[in-house]
Amino acid sequence: MSDEHSAQYSSVYGHPIIKTPNMDKIAKQGMTFTNNFCNSPLCVPSRASFMTGQYVSNNEIWDNTKSMPSDKITWPYILRKNGYDAVLSGKMHLIGQDNLHGFERNLSYDPHIDEPLPHYSWEEGITKSTQPWNHIEEAGVGTSPMIEADNKIEKESLSFLSDKNRHDNPFALCVGFIAPHFPFKVPEKYFNQYFPDNIVMPDPPKGHLSQLSNHSNRLREMFGLDHEWDEIQIRKSIAAYYGLCTFLDEKIGNLINALKNNNLFDNTIIIYTSDHGDMLGEHGLWRKMSFYDQSVRVPLQILGPKFIMGKIDKPVSNLDLFPTILDAANIDLDQYEYDGQSLIRALKNKDEDYLNDYVISEYFAHGTENPIGMVQKNDWKLIYEHGQIPKIELFNIKNDPNEYYNLSENPQNKKIIKELSDKLINLWGDPEKLRKKIIYDQNSRKIIRKLTGPGTLF
Repeated sequence: MSDEHSAQYSSVYGHPIIKTPNMDKIAKQGMTFTNNFCNSPLCVPSRASFMTGQYVSNNEIWDNTKSMPSDKITWPYILRKNGYDAVLSGKMHLIGQDNLHGFERNLSYDPHIDEPLPHYSWEEGITKSTQPWNHIEEAGVGTSPMIEADNKIEKESLSFLSDKNRHDNPFALCVGFIAPHFPFKVPEKYFNQYFPDNIVMPDPPKGHLSQLSNHSNRLREMFGLDHEWDEIQIRKSIAAYYGLCTFLDEKIGNLINALKNNNLFDNTIIIYTSDHGDMLGEHGLWRKMSFYDQSVRVPLQILGPKFIMGKIDKPVSNLDLFPTILDAANIDLDQYEYDGQSLIRALKNKDEDYLNDYVISEYFAHGTENPIGMVQKNDWKLIYEHGQIPKIELFNIKNDPNEYYNLSENPQNKKIIKELSDKLINLWGDPEKLRKKIIYDQNSRKIIRKLTGPGTLF
């Protein structure tokens, strides 16, 4: 699992420039899900959904300062109950006093839990940044603590796979790389593949930024994303991100080679995904936290000894990995509560008919003041922000893959708007009750953090 890797920023998902040859190799032997989504475009909520198989609104891990209860069942716990060694190497970004949540140990370390993140409350409103986002100006050739962390994570993972004890017990190794998450720093050999001209610059239609949604404008204000940067710095940022994708892909290849070199490949299932994507200036945005394709659609590739090769276009999401992992281990799924669907039938015989025809992602964290959700089905993507008068965006992603034209005001689209928004409301129940529940939780944590100190409990 990588961090902040949008599906479209890889050659296997059709990018014309970025080089990800090891993802290409996985595609030639395994299954690539072309429409896989994270269940929240933010680290901690997304990873909690991945670990529990539950929507954010059900597991209540709303944001980056919400810790998951230690008695929450996760797929590593269940695998260990069934005789597996389940270990983590690197990032899972589940904050609080329990960072493992079922893993026996972390072979390396998670650099993103070292410093407690700011805690936000919707009742305090949107804090407007007084400075432009700093990572654009810093972009370029170099290294960073995140590069060093990924090298350490890779080293410890390769050591684990080369241990002769791997042949004694079944194992599950979850490797949590940081790349391609900012800072936009990458060693020269990766950076120079793309800078200055081997990139795709953002090119929105004239007047597009003046028509952004309230949520996009809030993100721009809150994180200093509305600055007019020098074109060279934008090119450096994009080139560094591309380079980080290639840097990451190289490590994926090294892990697969380690499986082969240690006679483990033929009896191992390989899954690659990311916790969310990243905006690279599209729609005037950087970072994540939105429901545009770059932020919410992530890679999902699965390769295994009993699985076939191909592509599946039906929408799936990372909460489907909880039942898929357990199903692959022949564990009875009826014992557990989860919101996802096992992908095993699709992986074994490319049966797509049983899969859901829609996917849901949710956002309840900083940069908003209300619950926001996304529902994508066939050619349509709905973004719904709760309010006295809900704010709706509707995109036809077949005709408008860049999501530039909001069709929610077209009377002909009332039926599809109701169909998709009903799916979200059916999950949430009363959105206003959900909003009040989240605010109560935010304010409770604010009191606790003030009394105990940042990082003591979360």
